[in-house]
Amino acid sequence: MRAAVISDTHDLLRQEVTDIMESCDVIIHAGDVNTQKLVEQLEKKKPLYLVRGNNDGEWASGLPETLWFELEGVSFYMIHNKREIPEVRREADVIIYGHTHNYDCQKEGNTLWLNPGSCGKRRFSLPITMAVLELHNGSYEVERIDLPLAEESAPDRKNTNLEEIYTLERGVAVKRIMKGMDRGESIRMMAEKWRLPENFVEQVCRIRVTHPGVNAAGIVDKMEANDTIKYAAGSHIRKGGQ
Repeated sequence: MRAAVISDTHDLLRQEVTDIMESCDVIIHAGDVNTQKLVEQLEKKKPLYLVRGNNDGEWASGLPETLWFELEGVSFYMIHNKREIPEVRREADVIIYGHTHNYDCQKEGNTLWLNPGSCGKRRFSLPITMAVLELHNGSYEVERIDLPLAEESAPDRKNTNLEEIYTLERGVAVKRIMKGMDRGESIRMMAEKWRLPENFVEQVCRIRVTHPGVNAAGIVDKMEANDTIKYAAGSHIRKGGQ
């Protein structure tokens, strides 16, 4: 299961965020949606887990301020403001919060504390971020996603393909493809799912099959050594990612 984790959208649902949500199974929102209309938009896309933020007005009086839930055997506790978390509470595998607009992800003991930052209206010089959680049989992996800093008023942004505007680190892309291979997904399926060029996905698959045991960093190194990553094929994919 894949979960899109967002917060502090403040009545702005970016096209890049919508595109990423399409590859997820659920949406987790840590508050400050700002309007009922946006809540309804999110509910139409995927099952929604949502708490009330300090900027959610009277319309949000029915929203919970805290939320406990479980997905794929992983327990969650969610609140908008970390400072309001009670000292005495049930244990959770993942605690999600927002409010600061600043991404933070730390493991304390057996608990992951995750603030996905804000993918809504940008505050000061803070980055625009969200997270994606991969959940399976009680385990999880978290991925930070940094979104473009272009202004919301950019022309024709709604019709721009994610592949053209979303800068994805090569290492992250390769790891996604490797996981897809483990799940038996086809090259075309992975390319469409991640908005990646099919020839890039095919190259990753070929190297992994022909070099058993190679990791993501090794695949990137081999692709660069073979000069297989071309600007025209994947200029939105850059080296990096852990």
